[in-house]
Formats: sequence, structure tokens, C-alpha cells
Amino acid sequence: MSLSHILVPYDGSEHSQKALEKAIGLGTELKAQIEVLYVDSTSTEILQQPLVIPTHELESYFDHEEEDVRLNLRQLISTIPNAQATVIQGSAGKSIVKYADSIEADLIIMGSRGLGTVSEFVMGSVSHYVTQRAKSPVMIVK
Repeated sequence: MSLSHILVPYDGSEHSQKALEKAIGLGTELKAQIEVLYVDSTSTEILQQPLVIPTHELESYFDHEEEDVRLNLRQLISTIPNAQATVIQGSAGKSIVKYADSIEADLIIMGSRGLGTVSEFVMGSVSHYVTQRAKSPVMIVK
């Protein structure tokens, strides 16, 4: 099995930072492409709640937040050889599994805990979801 494409779900937490560091080390050694994925689940969670906020204000807020995330990710990967970053919206676990399949990731390296929400705590962790459902091998970093 060749490891040429490594996916790193990243949320800015200490554990996701450690996962990224592990991916950088392994990716450099193997000359693999590193894909840093940020899943924005905020809009998904907020839109499931009753709201009294005008839609245009919400859209403006989400657009601004997404641009901030993209800027931070660009800075984060600027020194990593063979790296790119992607931002998607949706439920974290499902989105990571679907994205890993779509890019045919050879390995997913992710933190054991993230900046999860209460709903993730109640329903189970994202890392557990991904290890149970991903077609790719998954490395969990503590």
C-alpha cells in the first residue's frame, strides 16, 4: 500500500494540531500530498435551531467566518511542502468520510478530540465516527 495522499481534518484544537504535525512528518518522509480539511458545522447546527435573525445577516456572518478560516488555513499550510487546504460545510463526521472517499485518501490522520459541540458529545465523537465508517485507514493522534 502506498501513502501518497494524507487527509488531516483540522479544527484548530490541540489534538488536530498534533495530528497535522504527525502528517507533516510522515508526508515529508513519504513525499505525500497533505490535504488539510476544515469542516464548518456551525451553520448546520445553527440552522437546526429556531432563529429570529434575518437570513441576510446570517449569510453575511457565515461568509465572513469562512473567509477568516480560509485565511488561517492558507497561513497554516504555507510552510508545508505538498499541502493544500479545503473548507467545506456540513456535519463533521459525515463530511470527513465523504471527502476522504472523494479524494481517495490513502490515510486519514486526525486528533482524538477536537473543539466539538455538545451534539457531538451526545452522539459520539467525530474521530469514532470516522474510524467506524471511513474506507481509508485512520490514525488517531492523542
